[in-house]
Amino acid sequence: MMILTTTIHSKNISIIITAAGSSTRIGGGIKKEYLPYKNGTVISTCAKSFFKAIGPKYKIVHFVITTPPNAIEQSKKAVYSDSEIQSLEEQFNVKINFVEGSSTRQKSVFNGLNAIATLNNNQENYVLIHDGARPFVSEQTILQTLEAAIQYGASVPGLTPTDTQKQINSEGFIEKHLERKSLVAVQTPQGFEFNQLYEAHKKSILENVEYTDDTEIWGKYCGAVKVIEGDSNNIKITYPADLKRIE
Repeated sequence: MMILTTTIHSKNISIIITAAGSSTRIGGGIKKEYLPYKNGTVISTCAKSFFKAIGPKYKIVHFVITTPPNAIEQSKKAVYSDSEIQSLEEQFNVKINFVEGSSTRQKSVFNGLNAIATLNNNQENYVLIHDGARPFVSEQTILQTLEAAIQYGASVPGLTPTDTQKQINSEGFIEKHLERKSLVAVQTPQGFEFNQLYEAHKKSILENVEYTDDTEIWGKYCGAVKVIEGDSNNIKITYPADLKRIE
């Protein structure tokens, strides 16, 4: 009789799901990450995907969800609306830590990194950072991003644009014609070696520079980021029309 076993790799993995934004573009009065979806909410669906993708193969040492200021209880309610979350916490022996975010995504991610750093004990660690409004992310994309980060130090899923891309000036006129083959629209999760990213974030704060995402911070202070194949289904819920995907 064949006995199936699960291989747990030696790397320690931290997860940060960002959900500290105001969701102003979505409207409707309910924060988009807290909208009902499947057996829970948008954000609980994200959390489940990460537990199921990473937990069987790697040790999840920290799981952080960032929240708007003074909204930790509201975020907990949205996450634990799905009863499976608690079961997954028990299965993989890690409890979700809810951390208040800040005025920008960059500062919110730093708060999450800082919370992890206080408990890290100098363990070799990689971190995955994901938008809480991307509930359609596949377990395959999560795992491939992590494994590329372990191999290269940093990774991100990306898609080559299907439309012709142009660069315009401040007056709205085309000033440069871009080649699609050299462009990608990046997604999340984004994966990094933890200590290097944490130090890079600290430098960005000292220099008071705002970056669009964590790959830009890594590129500024650490080096190149490996791009892996993204998934066209892995959209971020941003506008009211996107809500049709979860109805």
